[in-house]
Amino acid sequence: MEASITFKKVAKIIKGEAILSDLSGGIEKGSIFALIGRNGSGKSMFLKILSGLVENDSGSIYLKGIDLMTRGSETRILTGYMPQIVDLDLRLTILENISLYGQLHGLSRDKAENRAVNLLHDFNMSKYKDSFHNILSNGQIRVIQYIRSIIHNPEILLLDEPTKEMDLHYKKMIWKNIDKMQKNTTIIFATQDLKDAEAYAERIAILNNGAIQMDGTLDKLIETTHGLSRYRLLFKENIKDEFFDQIKDNPRIQKVKINGRELEFYTKDRQEFFKVLEIAIKDQLSDLDSTRCDLQDLFFGLTDGGLE
Repeated sequence: MEASITFKKVAKIIKGEAILSDLSGGIEKGSIFALIGRNGSGKSMFLKILSGLVENDSGSIYLKGIDLMTRGSETRILTGYMPQIVDLDLRLTILENISLYGQLHGLSRDKAENRAVNLLHDFNMSKYKDSFHNILSNGQIRVIQYIRSIIHNPEILLLDEPTKEMDLHYKKMIWKNIDKMQKNTTIIFATQDLKDAEAYAERIAILNNGAIQMDGTLDKLIETTHGLSRYRLLFKENIKDEFFDQIKDNPRIQKVKINGRELEFYTKDRQEFFKVLEIAIKDQLSDLDSTRCDLQDLFFGLTDGGLE
């Protein structure tokens, strides 16, 4: 499949700290690609670089075959960008904010205003077109920022936490629109909402400390756990130190956590689970639960010490 975005050895350093380090990869045309990571992992910085707002210090980036570093003005009209922070101009009305963005991305004034009016209608926001954004809720402001990012029908859409602070009604509208746009647009969204990544992304990249730790389809990512399962055991009383001492040094049991009456651990070996269970029954086990590792387990494992 044709790549819409390719990047190789992309790095960004600020005040001696590597915000991005040696990012390489490609994103297919017409796909939905999710970047997930903790705060400070580099998600927002990567989108800013792709949008042309910030320059990378090294490496190469091509948008539809155009070099972002040397021909950035040509790539501007290709991209629509929705930042995580509120960046609407308080001196302009909602309609003017959206229209100006369209004009800066290749539309005539009349065309930009007409599209802005139509999009505000589509998102049930028409009554606010002549208002200033300080009267809106945080979720409504996010909708306006999304509308602004798509006004010129970009071929590449960059969304930083697109549904953050939105209620369910607006979230559904945004994802419905994204699904419709996907036919002609490559969409990259950064998020900490793992449910959104699971539900809507065709590919997911996990960023940690400025580097891609893992990248692939959801099924491919889950396969990398190789049958690792999470177990939770609940006891009638607080867990005794003697019980913890019997399992903490077992190399086949990972990430053992105790919280009062609850024990959580990971293992690939069912026999090890049964050994723990046998000990637990003697210590007045109350309840147990087991699940195969999902995206959340993988994410927290990779960004918080790692799952082996």
